[in-house]
Amino acid sequence: MVGCIPGSDVWFVRFTFAFLSHLQQGGHVIDRLSGRCIGNPAGPSFNFDHMSGGPLLWAPDLLPSRHLFIGHTVCPGFNRISSEFDWWASTPFSAPGDDYLHDGMNYAHVPVDLAPHAFVPVSVGDVDAAAWTDPRQRMVLVYGDPIEKAVASFGLWQSQVRPPYSRLGERQDVDWPFHDYLFKHALPSFAKMMMSYQAMAQAVPGSVQIVPEDALRVEPVRVLSSVLAHLNLDHWDSGLIDAVVNLSRREHIAAIEKEVGRSLTGSRRSRKATRSSAPETAVRAAIDPSLRGKALALLASMGVDAAYFQSSPLSVPLRAVAGNRRSA
Repeated sequence: MVGCIPGSDVWFVRFTFAFLSHLQQGGHVIDRLSGRCIGNPAGPSFNFDHMSGGPLLWAPDLLPSRHLFIGHTVCPGFNRISSEFDWWASTPFSAPGDDYLHDGMNYAHVPVDLAPHAFVPVSVGDVDAAAWTDPRQRMVLVYGDPIEKAVASFGLWQSQVRPPYSRLGERQDVDWPFHDYLFKHALPSFAKMMMSYQAMAQAVPGSVQIVPEDALRVEPVRVLSSVLAHLNLDHWDSGLIDAVVNLSRREHIAAIEKEVGRSLTGSRRSRKATRSSAPETAVRAAIDPSLRGKALALLASMGVDAAYFQSSPLSVPLRAVAGNRRSA
């Protein structure tokens, strides 16, 4: 399974695996920008009508389970050791659904993309148990910069009008200064997700890979190859992985959206809008080195290894937003 901390680009990961699965089944994908055919020209074309956001992806020729989870969830198996962290149970997540596999969803009918069936039952108990007993069950976490994600979610929450997304407890989001939101809400939620994978990586060595989103952006072929190897799916040559990465790039997905006449990645579009609509006070605070130091200190006090963020200085997207505001 591939877990993504909320705010990370789940869609890029989802499309890369969807294309790989389709190619493995003998299909093909036409690059809308270059016209190149990737895969078997005589095989079926990729059906974008069957991509709705999962969280499960039909991958019958990739995985023994025939399904791959890609989305937001606490690391499977962590519930066995969560009591070791005294803050865990009392710390809420940012929004309902952030922990899909443990939020009380309808697990008898979990949606599946690209499958001949629309839903499949999932035993969360079996998934959690397998994290400890089945070495074939591998988990990957894609995480982003905690402050960048906080700015994005702050703008998104302020734009919502429906509870529970527009409230934090009994307080309207619009009433929260960014500093309070960051330290009392966003960072603890971030730590809760991050800690589950970090702890399971230590408890079951070799079961978890933790991947920075910035590395996936900068070196997508290398990082995706590493993820595939961790998931025991390392039989792909680098040329095909490079082709799949190109198919999953934003410009190409935008071209497909224009062709089919609808958005395939609404979350991607809304996140871009959120960055531009985030309050200026939040954007300026987020690029303050002093605030960043305090934020990382809080995460460290909750047990999150600060080494995960040492290679992530001030976020490029946030610097760009701040620059745009100054020039506006």
